This record gives sequence, structure tokens and C-alpha cells, in this order.
Amino acid sequence: MNIYADNRMLSLGLVGGTVSRHAGNMRTADAQAAVYQQLNIPAKQILHFHQTHSDRIIRIASDADALAFQNQPEQEADAWLFSCGGWGAAILTADCVPLFLWDETASVFALAHCGWRGVVGQLPYKTARAMKDAGAQGTLYGWLGPHIQSCCFEVQQDVAAQFSAQSVIHKDGKIFVNLNTEILLQLQLAGLNAADVKTPYYCTCGDKENFFSWRRDHVKDSLLSFIYKP
Repeated sequence: MNIYADNRMLSLGLVGGTVSRHAGNMRTADAQAAVYQQLNIPAKQILHFHQTHSDRIIRIASDADALAFQNQPEQEADAWLFSCGGWGAAILTADCVPLFLWDETASVFALAHCGWRGVVGQLPYKTARAMKDAGAQGTLYGWLGPHIQSCCFEVQQDVAAQFSAQSVIHKDGKIFVNLNTEILLQLQLAGLNAADVKTPYYCTCGDKENFFSWRRDHVKDSLLSFIYKP
């Protein structure tokens, strides 16, 4: 099992990243629990929601917020925002972008499930702005985990029309979208510096050895991305 993560985030005491397909299909609770056990993360402290490709953000600012969330029926959302320690959250992806955000003290941190519909709905921008509203300190940093890259994300004109011109690529009579570019534009609009957002080239669709991909295989196997502050 490999875990893809940003060392800047880890150096601040946050634990997280995206787990490679070698750990198995993360759609089962047992598979997720096995990952947490290997990393000495208390599974009961990791929160989950039902992903719907929306722009809804769940905010956890205290133990009381987290416990109240756990005691409710499963909620629908696509981003987590924490301004307290002792808790974390997970999302599932199979081509969508796991977007990790944190401030310079790791006092406020976030994890967003950014499918193309969520990106069009401005979820990256809204998550970064919500972090500032939650009291994020100083510089905000971002990291985009493994997802479908522009080499493989071919779309039709109706989808391409919903993205900025900078993010659309025309090549050999086909249309492709660069989600990295689109998310970076939104994060800059929210006040982040481009140099503080890392977009490593891990393509879920192009790298079958390490990643699941819905676009490539049309099978609902998922990768786990998580973030946790002890």
C-alpha cells in the first residue's frame, strides 16, 4: 500500500493522503478500518458523508459538532472543514479530485471531493473561503491528490462549455479538461498563491497499477483519501 501525500501537510502534524489501490476497494468499512489500523488512527474519529457532487461543506469546530454529526443519519455533502483537533474525515474517489487544504498552523484544515460537477459548482473556491471564515491563520496551502488528468479527461462540448477557457484543451479533434488548472484558478480567486498549491501528476485513469478509475474500467472501486489531526 502506498499513500500519496504532501510533506508540507504532514510536517504540521496532520495525517492524511490518498491510498493506492493495493489496499483494496475502499467502499467497505472493513477495508477502511484496516488502513486506519495500520496507521494507528482511531477509526471512530474519522467522519464520513454521502457524496453527491455538490458544493455542500460540513463544518466541524468542536467535539460537540463531531459527536452531533455522528448521531445524525448519514448526511449528503462533498467537503469537510475542521477547526479543531482530535477528528478527521474521509472521502472516496475513482477519478475525482481529492483536494487537501490547510493553514500555516494546521488549526484549520479541509478535504473536498471535487468531481467535475463540484468544480463547476465552485466547491474549491467555496471551501477555501469557508476556511478563512472559520479563522484560518496566515497562508493557506493546497494539494491535489491523484485524479484523472487532462491526458485522459476527454469531454463533450456541453461539459467543456462550463469550464474556463484556460482549462479546456483542443487536441486532434477532441476536447479535454484540465481540472488542475480550473481548481487552481478558483483557489487563486479565493486568495491562495499559485506557488502554495501543488498539483502533482498522478493520473488515476492512466496508471492502472496504482489507482482505480471509473473512466477506465467502469467499475465502482474506490480509493480512500483522508485527513486527521490527532
